[in-house]
This record gives sequence, structure tokens and C-alpha cells, in this order.
Amino acid sequence: QILNYHGNTNHIQLLNQIWGNDISHFPAILSVINLYKQKIKNQADNFPRVIRDDYFNLEPKKKIIFPDSNDYTKQIEQPIPMFDAIASNFPFIQQEDIPNDVLTTFFRGKFVAKQKAFLKDSSFKINERSDYFTYCVYNSIRFLKKDGLLSAITSNAWLGKEYGFQFKKFLLDNFHIKYIVRSNAEHWFSDSKVSTIFAVLQHGQSKEPTKFVTVNFKLEEAFNQENVSAQIKEIEDFYTDIDNCDNPKHSGWTKDKTFSNLFHKSDGSITVSTVSKQQLETSLNEQENWGTYFISADLFEKFDKHLTAIYPNVIDAFRGERTGWNPMFVISAAEVKNSGVEKKFLVPYVKSPTEFDTLEFGGTYNNYLFVCDKPQTELKNKFTGANNWIKKFQNAKNKNGTETIQFACKGHRPFWYSLRPKQANIVTAINPYERFFFSYSETPFTIDQRLVAITVNKKYDVELIAALLNSVVTFLTMEMRGTSRNLGALDLNANYFKTLRVLNPDLLSAKSIKEIKKAFQPLKSRAIKTIVEEVKQKDRMNFDKAVLKGFGIDDSILKSLYQILSAAVNDRVSMKER
Repeated sequence: QILNYHGNTNHIQLLNQIWGNDISHFPAILSVINLYKQKIKNQADNFPRVIRDDYFNLEPKKKIIFPDSNDYTKQIEQPIPMFDAIASNFPFIQQEDIPNDVLTTFFRGKFVAKQKAFLKDSSFKINERSDYFTYCVYNSIRFLKKDGLLSAITSNAWLGKEYGFQFKKFLLDNFHIKYIVRSNAEHWFSDSKVSTIFAVLQHGQSKEPTKFVTVNFKLEEAFNQENVSAQIKEIEDFYTDIDNCDNPKHSGWTKDKTFSNLFHKSDGSITVSTVSKQQLETSLNEQENWGTYFISADLFEKFDKHLTAIYPNVIDAFRGERTGWNPMFVISAAEVKNSGVEKKFLVPYVKSPTEFDTLEFGGTYNNYLFVCDKPQTELKNKFTGANNWIKKFQNAKNKNGTETIQFACKGHRPFWYSLRPKQANIVTAINPYERFFFSYSETPFTIDQRLVAITVNKKYDVELIAALLNSVVTFLTMEMRGTSRNLGALDLNANYFKTLRVLNPDLLSAKSIKEIKKAFQPLKSRAIKTIVEEVKQKDRMNFDKAVLKGFGIDDSILKSLYQILSAAVNDRVSMKER
């Protein structure tokens, strides 16, 4: 249809240059029918070049056998050519079903030393957490001509996830990244929990910047659904508009007042952030989330020099306790008496982020963790409560009945019923939603795996570190450098907090520390609010101003920081309703 629109109406010529592949039978057959019926009267050479195969079985120049449209008893053999363009919705496959080892071996044979993204200490390795579509992109380069285009819809995870840094290195080494497009108005796959983006890549190098495009309208409402030619023209106009967003002679666009590389369509339908290749390359060293660039490459410019990675010199970060079988190891406060377990084997335990109401943790525990490192021979005589509790579970089966709890927990030491829980001073949610918080206690405590634990090194003040973590600068960094899930939660992990850059406590004077801690006091005991509510609180404003002032940062930017943060959180949590 697109080629027709641009003037090529020769059906046989078009079929000759369009190839398709799908591993699944039905879409491949459907594609053949749809292409064939365009000119059904024209029998000569009217055979669509659609293959049904695994993408990784295909090779350039590999000969493919097609049926002869003139004589069903004969076959036509054609080699797979190199292409001007590849367009795909690559498969979305869950992590545990991806044959990473097989695919790594496959690409080791194809790329060897040609692709530096996969080489570390002369060893070839593809990150085992890579999404399946990344392998499809790696494979596509083998079929693309120089300056050929690859357009694909993918999950947004590679913008910020750890495996994405290798993927981004590959893209920058091999492509000019022309556009990365996201929607702020809808999910492109309404039945999927994956948040998606659309990328257009050109094989080769260019000094042109990458355009990070945010679409604020629903596609089917903006583009003609009845007339294909009209729709194609509207899409052409869409890209022409984007390409001219920074052209002062092109009316209809305004330059952002805060960020020099951000442009807004006057009707609010599109925003475009232009990011240089140099900035993208530098971001790999800083391990930045490219999702930030939809707003600006300069978002953190005002305070970036004051930020530092506080792991491992200031903090350690790790995920909370994974018990292996919660019904045995986690005992609610209400159950403690009936369990009969002696007090010495019960460790106070926080199970859920909802148990944190205030920034200063009050020490009220709804659950306890069963922790025992004594042999049963000793327990049998001295601690019958703990011994009976262990016996109750040792032959019980797991949920699907495949193994006993004793076998499932065989990796525990020194006994299957033993845990060695770590404790922390500061805690936050691993998947925050509308509330951001770092609750703290001078007395360490134990937490569940749905929380991230942070311990503070002895030479640092726990309350000061908690205060800096609860500043708008940290919250904005988390929101912009985290990855959004379809359902609205922010996808973080313990390793994320090890790379999190926070305002550097070593840069503060004694006077500034005193002022920050003083301004932090009102926030400690009141209820933690949602971000949208939080940034309206007077005590919050006073606190963030004290933090900015302590680092010599002009606090006039605070209003802008609040607007960006609250808008980003609101967009993320409300997306599922759109």
C-alpha cells in the first residue's frame, strides 16, 4: 500500500521486492492470501515470497523454494536478498522460555570480534537477561543493506534495564537511531502487561541526533481508518512535522522554556526531545535510563555534579528475605501465641510496603520470622515449641505437591529450617506505585523480598542518608531512570539502588547538615502521601529547599522539578486506564 502510494503500482514488481517470514502457520498463510488477491487475475509470477521458518534459520543468499503460480507441479527457487528495510513486531517471550545459551552460541559464530558490544576481556557473551526481541535485532543486521532501515515495536525495558546497556552499545555501533516513539495516550497492546515503544534504526553512522518522540493522542483517532491513502499521507505529515520540530521557520512548534532540546507541538499532540549521539554514548558509562530523554537529555544538568553513586562507600543494598516457604517461616503477630514457638526464635519482620505509614519507622510489627539454627536433638528437650513447629512442616508438600518443604528448603544452612536474615536501617518498595519513600530506623530490622534493604556504613549518619534519599532529587532520579510496567508500577531491583546516584553527603558542611535534618523533622512522623499530594505540602517544600540550598543549588528550580515528577508519576499510574 505504501509503495502504491508512492507511485509503484506494478503488482509483480512489488511482490518481487517484498518478503515476509513468520514461524507460525496461520499468519504466514494469511499473508500469502492477502498479497496474492491484490491482483488475482494476473497469474504470471504472482507468488508472494512468504516463508514459514524460525528467523534464526534464515541466511542471506539461502535459496528458498516457492510453488510456481503458473504450474502447481513445478517449483521456483529464489535466494534471500539483502533488504532496504525490515519492519517487525518481534515476539514477546517470557524470560524463562528464551534459549539464551543457544542464541549466544549462534551469534558467536556470526559476529566473533566484529561486534564489540558482546566482547568483555576478549570473551564473547550476550547478557543472559536479554529480551528475545534483542536477538531478533542482532539477527536483522545480517539482512540489511547499508543505510537500510529497521523499524520495530518492542518493550520499553531496554531503555533502562541492565541488559539494555549492551543492546544500546550494539545499536550505537551499527545504527543511526532515528526515532524512539512512545505513547502517552494509550497502550498499543491493550491485552499485554508490557509497555511498548517504537524505534526506527538506520544501518550505518550519522551525526544527526536521535528524536525521542512522545505521542499524546490515540492513533486510530488521529489517523484515517477508512482511506489507506489518506492515512499514509497523514503518517508522512507526522514524520515531516517531527523532522522539522527544531526548525525556527517551521510554524506550529514551540521550544521548551526550561530545556533547550525539547520541542512541543502547539496543539499539545506531540513532544520531541533531540539527543546527540555523543550524549547517548556518554550515557552508557553513566548507565542512564534513556526513558529520561523523552523529557530532556539535560534533565539532571542543574544538580548532576552534586550526585554520586553512594554504593559501596556509603550504603549497601540488597533484596529482603526470600524464605522458601512463607507459611512456615512468617508467623503473624496474631498467630505467635498459638504457634507455641519460643520468643528467642522469633525475629520482628516487615512483610509489605503498606506497613510503612511514616518515614521514621515506629517499630510496630505485624509479623515475625522464624529463625532457628539449633539441631532438633537439642530443640526436642529444651525448646519443644520450636521443635513441634518444625515437625509440623517437614513432611508438608509445596503448593503443587511436587516436593516436601524440607526438600524445597534444602539449601538453607545449617539446617533446612534455618534462615540467616540480614537486617537494614533503611527500607523502600521494590515496585513503588504512587508513593515514594525511604523509611528508616536507627535500630536495624528484617524485611520481606518485596522490599529493598539499605544498610548505612558506620561513619555516616543514618538520618541524614535517609533524608537525602527522601529528597525530590532522588525521587525524580528514580522515576526517570526506572522502568514503567504496564500496570503502572515502577520496576526497580536491589542492583538498581546500587547504581542510584544520590546527592553526595560528603559535599555538605556541618551547618548544611544541621539545616537539612531540622527541615526533615516534620516529614518523619506524618503520613507518607502520594507524590502528587506530597509536592503540595509546605513541610515538603521547606525540606527540599533546605536540601538544594545545602548543595548550593538555586531553589527556583524546585517548582519545575515538582511539575516534572508529579506529571511523570501521574502519567505512569493512570496509563492503564487509557
